[in-house]
Order: sequence, then structure tokens, then C-alpha cells
Amino acid sequence: MNCPKRMVVKGIVFDLDGTLVDSIDSIWKASEYVLKINGYRGIDRQDVVEAMGKTIFDLFLRVEPGLSHKEQQKLFEDYRRVYMDFIAHTRLIPRVKETLAVLRGRRLKMAVVTTKSKQNAEKILSFFGIRGFFDVVIGFEDVKEHKPSIEPIIRAAEGLNLQASELVVVGDTHIDVKAGREAGALTVAVKTGVTPLERITAERPDFLIDDVSSLPEVLEQNGLISIGD
Repeated sequence: MNCPKRMVVKGIVFDLDGTLVDSIDSIWKASEYVLKINGYRGIDRQDVVEAMGKTIFDLFLRVEPGLSHKEQQKLFEDYRRVYMDFIAHTRLIPRVKETLAVLRGRRLKMAVVTTKSKQNAEKILSFFGIRGFFDVVIGFEDVKEHKPSIEPIIRAAEGLNLQASELVVVGDTHIDVKAGREAGALTVAVKTGVTPLERITAERPDFLIDDVSSLPEVLEQNGLISIGD
């Protein structure tokens, strides 16, 4: 894909699930556990696949459409409380840590924007030893509207003291691409998630790469950052 003319990139905003970590089975098992202990039916893994990129409330409502606000909130609090009990089912996507080190070495500011609770996002990043790479973490509670709204991207930009037009937004879903593009950032889609490729490309990402390890090279080749000494 051809890169539009933009200023040099000063910051990168990463999605978490499917971009930095493969967490679908943790989400599935934690949500299934929470639903069952609250007396609801179980959940299919495909339900989680279909809800990737959306909030946990969207997932619960997909399974139990009649949930009241109070019932949704109870499920959310239980889910947030037990999620890390299922962290063994999450893996760091290969070469993520090395790639973040390269990008940090080029003095790029970095943020994570996720629909996970901020508490669990921070714990996951720390668990895999990558929290220190990020200047800002924007979680579910930090915004009123979630991706594909531009609000989380704008909040991340503000936290990095940058304009959205100085950012690259990296994610594995069409939702990430839409949010980044409408915020005025460059967008990079990765193929490490479960969203069908045609749904991602329909949102016209500026770049499409296999995984985040290709990000430094793509940005350098298009004159957006300098990787060399």
C-alpha cells in the first residue's frame, strides 16, 4: 500500500489483544467462567471471535441480550477480578518485545489503547515484561466512547503530548483502522488477530503487515522514521 504524504511519525498507538498478545482463549475462558458462576449459559469461542475489538459488555450482550445495566456491571466486575487467573492462556506475539525495543530506541513515544479494563491491561503488559515501553495506557474506563470512536486515539495523543496526525495506529481489526483513520493518524493493520482479512482491508489501512515485527522496516522504508544510527 502506498503511504500518503505525512509528517514524520512521533508516536505509535498499539491495540493490545490480537496485536501485542494473543489472548482470545483467556477472554473466552474468563468470560465463560463469569457467565456460569452468575447462572447464565456458557459461551462459544466463536462468540469471542465475533466480538474481538469490541468491549466485554458487547460480548456479554451477544450471549445474554436481555441483561440489565446492573447485571452487566456485575459481570464486568467479576470478569475484571478473575481475568488474570486465566493469563496462562495468553501468549506474547513473537518478536513484540524486540520490536518495541527498536521503536523505543528511536525515541518514539508509545501508547496502548484497549477495550480491556485499564487495571488488567496494565497487569498483562507487566506480566509479559513490556509495560515499561509505554508512556500511556488507555483502558475501558478512561473514555466514554470506545473504538471505533476516535476518542481513545485522541486521549492517547493528548497523553503523549502529540497531535493525532503525528501518530501511527496499529491494530488487528477493522475497528482499530477506522478509529485511527478518522482521528487523522496513519494506520497499520496486522494479520495476527482473528478478524477476516477482507473486513480489515475494507477500512483501507495505510499499511498491511504480517505482524508488528515488520513495523520498523515499513515506517523506515516510507521515510516516516529513521531506524539507523
